[in-house]
Amino acid sequence: MKHMQTFCAVVEYGGFVGAESVLGMSQPAISTHIRDFEIRLGFSLCHRGRSGFSLTEKGELVYRRCREMLNSFSDLEAELGALRNKLTGTLRVGLVDNTITNTQVPMPDAIHRFFKRSNQVSLRLAVLPPEELERELLNGNLHLAIGPFQKRHPALSYRPLYTEEHRFYCGRRHPLYDAEPAELSVERVGAYPISSRTYVQQAEMQTVRPYLGAAFVSNMEAQAMLIRSGQFLGFLPVHYAASWVESGEMKELALPELRWLSEFSLAMRARPAPQEVVRIFVEDLITSLGIQTVGR
Repeated sequence: MKHMQTFCAVVEYGGFVGAESVLGMSQPAISTHIRDFEIRLGFSLCHRGRSGFSLTEKGELVYRRCREMLNSFSDLEAELGALRNKLTGTLRVGLVDNTITNTQVPMPDAIHRFFKRSNQVSLRLAVLPPEELERELLNGNLHLAIGPFQKRHPALSYRPLYTEEHRFYCGRRHPLYDAEPAELSVERVGAYPISSRTYVQQAEMQTVRPYLGAAFVSNMEAQAMLIRSGQFLGFLPVHYAASWVESGEMKELALPELRWLSEFSLAMRARPAPQEVVRIFVEDLITSLGIQTVGR
């Protein structure tokens, strides 16, 4: 078990150096654990050296299986704890990036509520794009996730939580920055290159279809960088763009057609029923949103 935990930590933290603090072990000690694990298995798990850390093909398979086993063990620990009326195990939660400036997000309050209780639960909080959150839910690496899920997987259940308003922005160095509102139109805006996030591309591009091509990014920070460059236009959540708008680095191109709402949902596996520790955390999320829990 210790070898599996060490190996998974090394993989998830990008190498021996990254895993030192989380494991509380020195690099030589970590290296010894990995080498002993490889000897027991009879094959090499990873490449390490000047070129950096990377998994072998067999190492990738072993990592997936080890992570599944560790997750299952943690879930079993939580289930046994529930039988003793104790909250134990590891709670695995996912969230999309750059939601910290959105006061609607219930995560900080829910975490506060949950850990005010007497418990022995450890928390793993992952920040990933929506499609990766769904993938991690399906393979059991996450218990629940909050995000703007455009496509609904039949093996997952989704509960709407709140909406996030998106508006259309340009950077201070863009030609449209000094344009008067009366001079703007969807057609004029579409004459300039536009940046779009891949996971909300359909929503962002259904109104504006750029004539000069587009850039595609995987997260909100990259989107903001392209907008601030003055070379691309793009959508951002109002809460995320607020500081740049206030400083004059960005400006909204205020056309009613260029505003849309993104629905954020709580996603979980439809089956089996959630463990007690997960159910309680979900109740804390709902309570933090001011929504009355149904069926208590």
